[in-house]
Amino acid sequence: MKVVADLTKEDFWKFNKYVMFNLPKYKISMIISLLSIPISCIVISKLLGSSWVYAIVAGVIIGGLADVLFLYRIKGRTMKLVKAHDGILGEHLIEINGAGLFDSTARSQSKCFWDGIHELRQDKENIYIFVNNLQATIVPRRSFADQAEEAEFIQNVQQYANKQFI
Repeated sequence: MKVVADLTKEDFWKFNKYVMFNLPKYKISMIISLLSIPISCIVISKLLGSSWVYAIVAGVIIGGLADVLFLYRIKGRTMKLVKAHDGILGEHLIEINGAGLFDSTARSQSKCFWDGIHELRQDKENIYIFVNNLQATIVPRRSFADQAEEAEFIQNVQQYANKQFI
């Protein structure tokens, strides 16, 4: 089965957000990172003699702004990575068959045997076929003509990988 997928910057950013906030290993790290800044601000304010009300308000405001900046920097680094590597965005020809998963672009080709597929995950807009903890083939749902074709694709991945994914 072949699927032509046109990956955009937004697709790649959504994949990175998905990894950060949905995969358990990275989700815990992100939550700790995002909570540590406001809590640190509260503790420092309190140690400097501020009242609890002031410390909490300052911690929430400063911590919230720092968290927004933190996420903005992550997005900036992600977009910089996209610019540095031409083969990430654009048209991908994704083929699945008994031999494995093939992903071809105008600049590169990759192949993954079915025993190398770690998991298949989905969100509202994309299907992610993980080949390791951080790398996945991104298949936007808009790449399919209809839901039946999408369901067939997912079923074929599960059948070929001989695994039942979530």
